[in-house]
Amino acid sequence: MSVAAGKSVRPLYFVASYPRSGGTWVRSMAYLLIVLSQPDAPKQIDMRNLDNIIPWDAHGLLYRAVTGREHDTLDELEVAEARPKVHTLLATEDISLPVVRTHAIRGTFHGHETINPKVTGGATYVVRNPLNVAAALVEMEGVAPLRIIELMMKTDRRVQQAQFTVAEPQGSWTQNVASWTGAPQKEILVLRFEDMVADPAREFQKLARHMAIPANERTIEKACGLMAEMHKAEGWAEDRRDYRTILQPAHARAVIEGHAIEMNRHGYLTERVLSHAGIERAEALAIAAKYAPVMAG
Repeated sequence: MSVAAGKSVRPLYFVASYPRSGGTWVRSMAYLLIVLSQPDAPKQIDMRNLDNIIPWDAHGLLYRAVTGREHDTLDELEVAEARPKVHTLLATEDISLPVVRTHAIRGTFHGHETINPKVTGGATYVVRNPLNVAAALVEMEGVAPLRIIELMMKTDRRVQQAQFTVAEPQGSWTQNVASWTGAPQKEILVLRFEDMVADPAREFQKLARHMAIPANERTIEKACGLMAEMHKAEGWAEDRRDYRTILQPAHARAVIEGHAIEMNRHGYLTERVLSHAGIERAEALAIAAKYAPVMAG
């Protein structure tokens, strides 16, 4: 599919994040706000089909649709070439909402744009303290903290092809965050996970405004209530995680040394964090600066 083929484009809105940062929460809220803002909003909303309603741009079925081949037969170069075509497909075919999940860096992948600018209207990037991201990944993957910390620091990291997905260029945590938030742009709303926990109604009002969803205060309150009920039913405890129960001070120091610059920019390099890791702010920033030119390149 291509824009040049004469099909009208519904500009895509990306919900982007590094994994375990709150992207699913924001996707769910975006869907709730869209549905509840309609005059004929249903009384019951089924969220089980969310991954089809707001698709992940690494899903293999989308690559089969644009290449005519099974996703597990595509190499990295072919995936990189197909990514912009997948975005065009989602923008020109009415197969889902024009809202897309991605964990990819915003940049290039083998010379191709990771986010197709020709069909993109805007995005929300969800950022979370990398110490809690690391703790969440340790719990999810069941591997040693140092292994997760190493992966989060790996420059230009690709998450390899899986049963249902193609390879995805996620980069390091610093690369990923900086690629979306390093240069402030009105088209990109940045939400912090911690702020969503502290005051979800306030943060999701920002989301509704940015996505031009006509959600009033009552609609936002109702959506937040439904989201809270779903979290409770799922036993969701992400908002109460304390990385210190999983990461030892040496682990925390390793995370900080790799990502202090972006942590500081987003308000995560607090005295509490520095004290737990046993490192001074100036030292942390100086060490991280050695990695930054490479990691953000």
